[in-house]
Amino acid sequence: MNGRERLLRTLHGKRADRVPVAPFLYYNAVYEMFGYVPEIDTYFDPPDFDVIEKFVEYCDRFGFDVLHSLGTVWDYWAARSTQADRTILSPADGWDVSVSDEQRGGDVRRTVTFSTPGGRLRLVEVYQRTSTYLIVCAPEEYLVKTPADLELLMRYMPPADDMDTSLIRRAKTATGDRGLVATCTNGAFNQAAVFRSVEELMADPVVDAGFYRELMEFLVGWVIRRNRACIASGSDAIEVAGNLAGSAVGPSFFRNNVMPYENRVIAALHEDGVPLIYHNCGPAAHVMQLYNEMDIDCLGYLVPPPFGDVDLAEALRVLRPAMALRGNIDQVEFLMTATPAEVRERVREVLTIAKPRGNLILSTTDFFFDGTPYANIEAFADAGRDFGAYAE
Repeated sequence: MNGRERLLRTLHGKRADRVPVAPFLYYNAVYEMFGYVPEIDTYFDPPDFDVIEKFVEYCDRFGFDVLHSLGTVWDYWAARSTQADRTILSPADGWDVSVSDEQRGGDVRRTVTFSTPGGRLRLVEVYQRTSTYLIVCAPEEYLVKTPADLELLMRYMPPADDMDTSLIRRAKTATGDRGLVATCTNGAFNQAAVFRSVEELMADPVVDAGFYRELMEFLVGWVIRRNRACIASGSDAIEVAGNLAGSAVGPSFFRNNVMPYENRVIAALHEDGVPLIYHNCGPAAHVMQLYNEMDIDCLGYLVPPPFGDVDLAEALRVLRPAMALRGNIDQVEFLMTATPAEVRERVREVLTIAKPRGNLILSTTDFFFDGTPYANIEAFADAGRDFGAYAE
């Protein structure tokens, strides 16, 4: 089987020739391998480095099955849309945009003001280079602070699918039959947390349930519309981020205030015929049983302690057998400090436990950090292939 066939069978709950080996990968790993130091304003698509093609070369170097996560429209993070065209930062009828940057050493504090006929909205974010190859964004001031802000957003913001999907099309071409383009998007709750703080979102259903419902109803439609534009551009699978509503929110909050909206996003994806990976790269044990009530094709990333709370054997017991699973190898500390022999043994242990299920994707619990020893990545990949074959 080629990577595409292997991954599609696994995501559809069927046994392939072997367990796919497809860790979650981000830009920094590709930049590090090829020694390219990115700039903040062109991080997602440098003019002098084809990170989309190099992603596939990175996977080929280790023999990974390709789940091309960089085939994504990164403006769904809101102000990160300065990295792409045709986004909420583009002026539109009744939607004027002003961007002001303040340099703070190597970091940038960005203030974005949106002027509409009904009033102004303001967003403040800080872009930080946390390592040579990784740039992250953290909000200082969220866009939606009051119900009036939400009304302005819903009335004047440009259409959700008015965006540049060229990275998806390029990833489709670069990937070929090596694997799938797995476009990263947000679930409804994670998308709400782009526009409003998580702390406020967790209080909103109690403080102002009507406002919370209006926000979530708006964002369900917004996310679905964007997902459909991504699929039309070539996405083979959609990776739906749901990590902000994990164990911390608890099962009651998740069932009543998150799951109904997530399920509508998931149903729309299935109407369009693509599998989805539900991305929880944090604690999940307290809500894990509720994932059985969501039509998830694959759950990632089964994060064990100390950075999560998922026990692999318990996850196999709780989660319905048809749901594919991805993850469980810690890349935060273990892959950084272990020996290749220890990595090989850990992969063997995971596969011994999970391979009988028949639909595991061997993966890390999130993306590789800068400086992860290549000997350990090679041991991870080799062990996955050596121990991952299914008996005929």
